[in-house]
Amino acid sequence: MSILKDFITLVEGDGDSIDIRTLFVDDDERHRWEKMVEVFEHIQIDRVSEGLKSVSTKYNLSRDEEVNILAYVKFLELMVMKMDMIKKEEGSDLREGFHSFSPSQSDDDGRMYG
Repeated sequence: MSILKDFITLVEGDGDSIDIRTLFVDDDERHRWEKMVEVFEHIQIDRVSEGLKSVSTKYNLSRDEEVNILAYVKFLELMVMKMDMIKKEEGSDLREGFHSFSPSQSDDDGRMYG
């Protein structure tokens, strides 16, 4: 079974807690997971460029990891766009105190990162 399927089984199970460490086949796999969690913590949604600079300096990343990080940056952008849509649709201020990307930083279609 894949690690994602195993994780889903844990999430949908009867237990109250999930120990993701049981899914890793060895310490190397766990260390890679921990590394990516730390990397994602460095990339703040309102300071993406600063986070990427920090990550590129602090970590020795493989090309695959860099591709995953760029996918994460795109995910952040999509979440900001989704929040903008929800805000407009509901007419409420769901993002109070939440800093979005400025339109001047984006492409014509409102997307920043492709």
